[in-house]
Parts: sequence; C-alpha cells; structure tokens
Amino acid sequence: MTSTLPRVDGLLPDLAERAPEIDRTGRIPDDVISGLAAAGCLRMLVPAAHGGADLPLVEALRVVEQLSVADSSTGWLVGQVGLAHLLFACFPEAARREIYADGPDVLGAGAVAPKGRAAPDGAGGWQVNGRWPFVTGAPQASWIYLNCLVLDGRTPRTLPNGAPLTRMVLFPAAELELVDTWQVLGLRGTASLDVRAAARTCPEHRGFSLVGGGDEVHRTVFRIAQAGLLIAAVDLGIAQGAVGDAAAQAAAGRRRTFSTRSLADSPVFHDRLGEAHVALRAARALLHAEAETAWETARRGEVLSPLDRACLRATAAQVTAVAHQAVQAAYALAGASTVFDGSPLQRRLRDINTATQHFVNGRDSYATVGALLAGAPVDTTMF
Repeated sequence: MTSTLPRVDGLLPDLAERAPEIDRTGRIPDDVISGLAAAGCLRMLVPAAHGGADLPLVEALRVVEQLSVADSSTGWLVGQVGLAHLLFACFPEAARREIYADGPDVLGAGAVAPKGRAAPDGAGGWQVNGRWPFVTGAPQASWIYLNCLVLDGRTPRTLPNGAPLTRMVLFPAAELELVDTWQVLGLRGTASLDVRAAARTCPEHRGFSLVGGGDEVHRTVFRIAQAGLLIAAVDLGIAQGAVGDAAAQAAAGRRRTFSTRSLADSPVFHDRLGEAHVALRAARALLHAEAETAWETARRGEVLSPLDRACLRATAAQVTAVAHQAVQAAYALAGASTVFDGSPLQRRLRDINTATQHFVNGRDSYATVGALLAGAPVDTTMF
C-alpha cells in the first residue's frame, strides 16, 4: 500500500465541509491545493525519475474517487493533473527537465481537443494561435499543454488516412491568456477556464506529434485514453457520495410528506438504495480490473490490442452511465429537501450531469467495440 491514500483520508473531513465554499467560489482554495500537494496527490503519476510516486493507475483511481466523495471538483482537478503528468511523459526529455525543475509537485493542466493551430515559424519553433475551452485548474497551473492542428501556410497537414495531423505543445502558464467562461451547472470549483494563445512561440522541444501507427503512437494514445478512466473515478466518487447522503437522511429519521413510515422503514427505499450500491460496486470492479490490466501491459512495454483499447474507452462510458443512474436514484429517494442549494445531493446531481457531458465518456466507444467484434473495418489509428 502506498502512502498517498492514507494521507488523503486525513484531508477528507475538512474537504467535505468546504465543498459548498468550493462550489460557491468557483475554484479550489490555495490552502487545499497545498494540502493535496503535501499528501502526494499532485505527484501520483509523475515518473520516479523526476521524483514522483509513479503509482499504479488503480491506486491513483482510488485516490481520485475518495476525493470526489468529499468534493467532486477537487477529485476532478486531481484527476486532470494526473492526466497532465501522463501526457508530460510523452514530451522530449528536455521539456520534462523544465517541467520538473523545481520538483514533482507540479499542477499541470491542458486540453486534448485540437482547438488551436501550430505552424512552423521558420526558426526551428512553432507559432501557436487558438483558444481552448475546459482547461481545468488553469488559474493555478504552472504548465499547460495544448493540442493544435498543424498548418503549412493555411493548409492543414494530414495523415495517410486523411485525418488532420495534430501537435501537442507546451507553455509555462504565465505565457498564456486566461478567459473566465466558467459559469456552469456543476463542477464549479474546477475553474475550467478557456486558454488563449495569440502568436505565441513554442520551441521544438516542447512539442510532439502522433505520426504513423507504431507502438509508440499507441502508447501515447493509451495515455490520452486514461482521461476517461480518471473521469470515471470521479463519477464513482460523486455517486458513492450521493448514495451515502441518501442513506444518512434515512438514518436521521426523515420521512416523506404524508408518509406513515420513515425512509429507513420503506421497502422501496431499501430496494432502490441497495440496487444503486451494488451497481456501483460492479462498476468499480470493472474500472479497476480494466485499469490494472492495461497498466500492467504498458509496464511490460507491450501494446493493447485494438479490441482491448476500445474496451478501455467503453469501460469509462459504462462506469459513468452507472454512476449517473445511481445519483439520480439517490436524489429521487431523498425527496423535496434536495431542491435547495444547500443540499449536498443537489450539488452532486449538478456535478454528475456536468461530468457526463465530457466527450471521452460518450457512447461512441461502444460502436467501435461492436464493429471490432463483428469484424467490420475500423480505423484504429487514434485509439
């Protein structure tokens, strides 16, 4: 057992108490960030060569889930920092030395969606322009990665399959402009602002492109795919918290208006709460099993098969769907008190409905799995 999860356990009571504050102010307080760093949350997926904990993925998922039970936005932030470190490992060594020059507790952020443009600047670097939404933790980040379409003049470069070539670039956060668009339904504390780059120069060593279909490309794509697993862990935490909230209301003797029995004595309440709890156990087992298999395969230097890679993405979609159902059930069971802003269940409902909109956990992955099972032609370049 690593030391990260026990250290996180000590943060949870205070974090749960401050969840309404985080939701209201729209960001994780600096002292909470400092506590997360001290507990090892920012270095979980940093390579040991750079002073990181280099945790197995399953251990990191457990940490993210437990944080999300206490506060969804904090769990989401830590998950996205973990993804940043997975992607930082794909950059050249010279870039990694810059990132970790002051140690492994780096709050990284970024955007995988290619919303920007990168063109050779004629001096060995790249000129970057664009605006990227949903950059979690941008106001407190040290380094930000951004994905760009590669241009020759005004013409996008393409891969042999016709898809556009993209390039991941990296900037110190201070070199980018932040645009506060984060007035949203849920996950309000994640501060997932827009980031803008206007004719910013990125040196060659702070970038990489996924070219070809070799093993190194698939390993990098696997790292990106782990975004879905990290988000699924957040969703499990939100749902586990919601089920716990509903159970606590029943234990406190709450009863529905005009009901002759309390929630704790209601067979319908028992049935639906029990179903939600067991469904979450099954979803967690699936998430951890898939993550452990994929992580061990990567550790051996091997590449997952196309079907296994597609199932990894579909696992995230399935876990998210189960978590969403569990939160909805808990919200409905708890009754009218959940409509008030002070209700933790109302906040969890807003958070899960926001989380499900993330593109990495959509249903598209099911169709890819089905096509592979049926022997239909599938372009596996980018999954």
